[in-house]
Amino acid sequence: MEKYINRTAIILYINLLIGLIHILHEFEILNFIPDTYYFIIPISFLFTLIAWNGLLILDKNK
Repeated sequence: MEKYINRTAIILYINLLIGLIHILHEFEILNFIPDTYYFIIPISFLFTLIAWNGLLILDKNK
Protein backbone atom coordinates (compact mmCIF):
# COMPACT_ATOMS: atom_id res chain seq x y z
CA MET A 1 0.00 0.00 0.00
CA GLU A 2 2.91 2.32 0.66
CA LYS A 3 3.93 2.35 -3.00
CA TYR A 4 0.59 4.01 -3.87
CA ILE A 5 0.95 6.90 -1.42
CA ASN A 6 4.61 7.86 -1.72
CA ARG A 7 5.68 11.26 -3.03
CA THR A 8 6.15 10.08 -6.62
CA ALA A 9 2.65 8.64 -6.75
CA ILE A 10 1.10 11.75 -5.20
CA ILE A 11 2.76 13.98 -7.83
CA LEU A 12 1.47 11.63 -10.53
CA TYR A 13 -2.08 11.84 -9.12
CA ILE A 14 -1.89 15.64 -9.08
CA ASN A 15 -0.62 15.60 -12.65
CA LEU A 16 -3.49 13.36 -13.77
CA LEU A 17 -6.00 15.62 -12.02
CA ILE A 18 -4.59 18.69 -13.78
CA GLY A 19 -4.74 16.83 -17.10
CA LEU A 20 -8.36 15.87 -16.46
CA ILE A 21 -9.25 19.48 -15.68
CA HIS A 22 -7.57 20.54 -18.91
CA ILE A 23 -9.45 17.95 -21.00
CA LEU A 24 -12.79 18.86 -19.44
CA HIS A 25 -12.13 22.54 -20.09
CA GLU A 26 -11.13 21.92 -23.72
CA PHE A 27 -14.35 20.02 -24.41
CA GLU A 28 -16.27 22.73 -22.52
CA ILE A 29 -17.76 20.21 -20.11
CA LEU A 30 -16.35 21.95 -17.06
CA ASN A 31 -15.56 25.64 -17.14
CA PHE A 32 -14.93 26.89 -13.61
CA ILE A 33 -11.58 28.56 -14.34
CA PRO A 34 -11.82 31.93 -16.13
CA ASP A 35 -9.94 32.15 -19.41
CA THR A 36 -7.75 34.96 -18.08
CA TYR A 37 -6.29 32.57 -15.46
CA TYR A 38 -6.34 29.43 -17.59
CA PHE A 39 -2.65 29.67 -18.55
CA ILE A 40 -1.89 28.29 -15.07
CA ILE A 41 -3.29 24.85 -15.94
CA PRO A 42 -0.87 23.90 -18.77
CA ILE A 43 2.10 25.40 -16.92
CA SER A 44 1.27 23.50 -13.73
CA PHE A 45 0.84 20.31 -15.78
CA LEU A 46 4.33 20.73 -17.19
CA PHE A 47 5.84 21.51 -13.77
CA THR A 48 4.26 18.44 -12.17
CA LEU A 49 5.39 16.32 -15.13
CA ILE A 50 8.96 17.54 -14.64
CA ALA A 51 8.74 16.95 -10.88
CA TRP A 52 7.34 13.45 -11.41
CA ASN A 53 10.16 12.53 -13.80
CA GLY A 54 12.74 13.94 -11.40
CA LEU A 55 11.32 11.92 -8.52
CA LEU A 56 11.31 8.77 -10.65
CA ILE A 57 15.01 9.29 -11.40
CA LEU A 58 15.75 9.86 -7.70
CA ASP A 59 13.84 6.71 -6.71
CA LYS A 60 15.64 4.69 -9.37
CA ASN A 61 19.04 5.80 -8.07
CA LYS A 62 18.27 4.66 -4.50
